[in-house]
Amino acid sequence: MNKTYVVNLLILTFFALSLQGQDVHFSSINANDMYLNPAKTAFTNTDFKVETAYRNQWQTVSTNGYNTTLLTGEARLLSSKKYRHSLGIGLGFVSDVAGTLNFGQRQIFVNLSYNKQIEKRNNHFISIGVQLSNNYWSYDPTNADFGQQQSDWEGILLSNLSYNDVALGLHWQIEPADFQAVSAGVAVFHLTQPGLTFMDELNIGDLRLKPRYYGYANYLFSTSEVSKVQLSASTSVQNDNYEILLGGEYIIDLSNTIFDQNNIGAGVYYRSNDAIILTLKYQYNNINVGLAYDVNISGLSQVSNTYGGLEIYLSYGFNRFSYNKKIRTIPCPTF
Repeated sequence: MNKTYVVNLLILTFFALSLQGQDVHFSSINANDMYLNPAKTAFTNTDFKVETAYRNQWQTVSTNGYNTTLLTGEARLLSSKKYRHSLGIGLGFVSDVAGTLNFGQRQIFVNLSYNKQIEKRNNHFISIGVQLSNNYWSYDPTNADFGQQQSDWEGILLSNLSYNDVALGLHWQIEPADFQAVSAGVAVFHLTQPGLTFMDELNIGDLRLKPRYYGYANYLFSTSEVSKVQLSASTSVQNDNYEILLGGEYIIDLSNTIFDQNNIGAGVYYRSNDAIILTLKYQYNNINVGLAYDVNISGLSQVSNTYGGLEIYLSYGFNRFSYNKKIRTIPCPTF
């Protein structure tokens, strides 16, 4: 095995590992709840919720760019009026594929959560959750060109890998005063620290996906009878890599009665050393639709022409029994 061959193997392996270390992330910090934190599974005002999101990124930098799709469904089970708690279960699928090699991951995950109302007067809640997932990474070897070393790669470089993983989460929420709400949460992913390599024979050390720690906080308050502001912050840390997201949204209430939820909101966020994010969302009762656009401000902006990523999401919630809605409802402000 010649030196150039070994070096190329190492470069490709570490390149693949660096991509795998970048978990799928979304710019809509207050959407895709059960993917971002398993503790928020079924933490909604309805018995059931389905949600989908799509993100397209780096089209001007890489052929085909990054294309991310998320589908989730969740349900609240065993709600108890006496003990004011409930169980939540959710099922999700995410696909994140990029480039001419269609390199990326596909993940199926199941979430379980336990939600408990600590104090009724202030809508004080706490929730814990666990996520079990199966992850499949692959690329299309028919589009790969290794030049004169093509035959050397055959039989050694695998075209796919898979592993099982576990994540845990905690969510807390309270309404300390009228027209105010505070929430915060933490989650840790990759507790199994799976080994990641596309090499079948070459021993290149302990390449493992290290745990990723995710935390967030939100503060919602009214500015008038028909408007409110939501401030949000989140951080994600994995190995020596970190990401901070800060920003807020201004929300206008369009409801005609106290029984309706009809509002529109617009916001601006900053993701550290990466992008300015513009958001727009609309809610009508249990239907939510949102849009986010990343304006790239990193060193890659000269290549991307500041174009980053476009993201859209849609969710719909519904109840099992309308007569029992008050018993089942977890009063959740717009986060």
